Amino acid sequence: MEELWSAALPLLRQQVGERNFVTWIEPIRCTSDREGVCLEVPNRFFQEWITRHFLATIRNTLAAVAGDARAVRAVVSSTWAAPVPPALPPLPARRERATTAARVPKIGQLVAHYTFKTFVVGDANQVAYQAAVSVAEQPGRRFNPLFLHGGVGLGKTHLANALAHEMLVHNPRQRLACLSAESFMNSLITSLRQDQMAQFRDRFRHVDALILDDVQFLAGKERTQEEFFHTFNTLYGNGKQIVLTSDKPPAAIAGLEQRLKSRFEGGLIADVHPPTLAMRVAILQQKAAALFCALPDEVAWVLARTGGPSVRELEGALNRLIATATLRGLPISAELAQQASRPFAERPTPASIEAVQEAVGQHFNVSLADLKSHRRERSLAHARQVAMYLCRVVADASFPAIAEKFGGRDHSTVMHAVRVVEQRRAADPALGDAILMLESALRNRAAA
Repeated sequence: MEELWSAALPLLRQQVGERNFVTWIEPIRCTSDREGVCLEVPNRFFQEWITRHFLATIRNTLAAVAGDARAVRAVVSSTWAAPVPPALPPLPARRERATTAARVPKIGQLVAHYTFKTFVVGDANQVAYQAAVSVAEQPGRRFNPLFLHGGVGLGKTHLANALAHEMLVHNPRQRLACLSAESFMNSLITSLRQDQMAQFRDRFRHVDALILDDVQFLAGKERTQEEFFHTFNTLYGNGKQIVLTSDKPPAAIAGLEQRLKSRFEGGLIADVHPPTLAMRVAILQQKAAALFCALPDEVAWVLARTGGPSVRELEGALNRLIATATLRGLPISAELAQQASRPFAERPTPASIEAVQEAVGQHFNVSLADLKSHRRERSLAHARQVAMYLCRVVADASFPAIAEKFGGRDHSTVMHAVRVVEQRRAADPALGDAILMLESALRNRAAA
């Protein structure tokens, strides 16, 4: 099977194109079982995408190489060690010089150092990264709109800026609008006051790509949503790329019109999770190198463990460490790193998964055995999903760890539960109040 797959890869590269090949085909591990050929992939999203877009091509290519038709299916591997996708190849110096001055969007501004080259890729953000690279390569053709969501400081804005930078490298003449939702609204208000709506619409509806950051800011702002809805439709209808970022998925944004949620959900929704420990170390090393600071490995590991879950908190801990060392005239050390990260380390202790299960069971009058069982009665399933959600929010546990504590389920079940509760919490005030009460009780108990 390994020889068959190796022979098929060059043909697949020709058929799907270099970017699709690197993003979707190259990571596949090809094996076989009694049912036929197995294409092992890292997660369910990858499985669905391969099945929908490339399975027929792969099946036909394998048949042509092997000389006979074979059953082919994509399966999620239980032992996947996801490879980090290769960095984008460095651009020739001549091209960099030619496009540096041109890397300015028609509307808004870009952060100069937010590029793909400075973005650390890992399990927590791999799908979002791959989608952003694909959009930069073929804007308006795939993943339109692209909706990136995740917590504060996890890299959504970085990815959006990197995507815009790369688009301008490929075509410096592209007209990009890259701004925050708040800036979009302020521009609209100014245009309304000055009776310049025709100019506003002409400005935003004649761009090649619209990249809007923090789209959750539009929630509850009816006039802005109305104008953005028509801007979205015009751009989408003309095949122009739309990229949106938010702190939560579309369905969970309370106060956002259903028609906008529907538009947002029509493309690709990719979430960005908190970085793993290894990713945090890599992020710290990269940021230290950008500051021309030598960061010993043991110091990076200390900061990674105690410096906070988000990229911004890590950067804050690193800056505090460098400033402390400079002001005191001390060498950078593990001990000094402990001091620098102390403000982050003093955050409330997370609750345990067992404590969450106990509190939720008492609130919903459900036994621990039932929470861990595979029974699917509606009331029991609801309590179980709330417990999984709180394990993620209050216990700060990983999806696999939560899944293991709930009867050895698949981690994708926990991910689904978290999304469902986020949506219900936004739409149901009573549930929101109950979750707030449980969160408060669990945090107080953990801090006691």
